[in-house]
Amino acid sequence: MMRFAFALAALAALGSLTPPPAAAQQDDDLIPPARNWISPERFMLEVRVGPYRPDKADVPAFNTFFSDDVGPLLAVELDVIAYRLDEILYVTGAGGIGTVSYDGNTLDALGDETSEETGFSMIPLQLLGTLRVDALARKLGVPFILTGKLGYQWTRWSTESGGTEDADGWSVGLLWAAQLALDLDTFEPSAARNMDEEWGINHSFLFFELFRFNPSEESLPIGNTAWCGGLGFTF
Repeated sequence: MMRFAFALAALAALGSLTPPPAAAQQDDDLIPPARNWISPERFMLEVRVGPYRPDKADVPAFNTFFSDDVGPLLAVELDVIAYRLDEILYVTGAGGIGTVSYDGNTLDALGDETSEETGFSMIPLQLLGTLRVDALARKLGVPFILTGKLGYQWTRWSTESGGTEDADGWSVGLLWAAQLALDLDTFEPSAARNMDEEWGINHSFLFFELFRFNPSEESLPIGNTAWCGGLGFTF
């Protein structure tokens, strides 16, 4: 009989240590739901660098004064996402700005170099429409993104000799570009998630781009086909 009484007392003590269901439910409510780490996509930023020289057939004087100078061209581009088909493609409107300058020496009457320096600089401004296809990376795990761009470029150019500006003007015309990008998220998905949670960067990519600037007939013919490479982010 005493053993039975002790057993009942032990069960009662254990029951007093167990929280009621309502309290357990309250604890569950304190646990936040799993976070959706994919932040909204609104724009893209590209930073690029590459060699650039006007076509020497169009501007032979450029090759005379700046024969060994290829720039480089430094530029940034901001794309605003106008339409997004999830995990398939983007349609964006883009604006870009860059800078490139060349240094050389003036020539005397005999065609020999002098000690006086001469320079030529360009600041290209661009407005573009772009189509960016990321279905390979998002759907198939193939880490490539394909992009086509078409738009217009206004290039402010100026020349100077001995620290004094000689001439300046604008060259305007069509611009097209084709880009192949390597999607970095495919290789480090956990790092991509952390970047999105901490910085709002949805995707990052390395790219190679081929482009062509075709100035109008009334403009200084400083166009050419060239390439650049760089790093891009989607925010």
